[in-house]
Amino acid sequence: FRSVAAVANFPHGNADVNAAVRDTQQIVQAGTQEVDVVLPYKALIVGDETGVAKLLQAVRLACPGLVLKVILETGELKTPELIQRASQLALDAGADFLKTSTGKTPVHATVDAARSMLGAIAASPDARSHVGFKASGGIKTVQEAMVYEAVTQQLLGLPTLTPKRFRIGASSLLN
Repeated sequence: FRSVAAVANFPHGNADVNAAVRDTQQIVQAGTQEVDVVLPYKALIVGDETGVAKLLQAVRLACPGLVLKVILETGELKTPELIQRASQLALDAGADFLKTSTGKTPVHATVDAARSMLGAIAASPDARSHVGFKASGGIKTVQEAMVYEAVTQQLLGLPTLTPKRFRIGASSLLN
């Protein structure tokens, strides 16, 4: 299982739909198999759910057949309610994965954010059977990674723990 991924709307998570679609089109033309897009989290924080949904839907349409990972930037969203709402908007737009963080903000992946995201996947009859979770940003030890594995197993079940449904973004673990 090997795929090439590239990131759209990165790292800023702006609400410019046209720019996000242009990024996505370049990614698709480059021949990647996966598109990561940063959810416009600042727009969500100020209550612009329509703008968030439009951007995510436009990116989904711009990469048909590819895996779409939506980066929620959970450290900026701060509350379980906002993380839950971001998760639902991403799922509604057709996300294949929910991802915690770009790693470019002060707060990265947290177990509480993971629980909110995994809870949203588990609560959705459509998403529960196929949407994955990726903990990314600030995971520096195998022990930290194992916590995310355990939470994922608890909320989505043991069969979820495959690369098609569960991933850890932790480049510092390579050492």
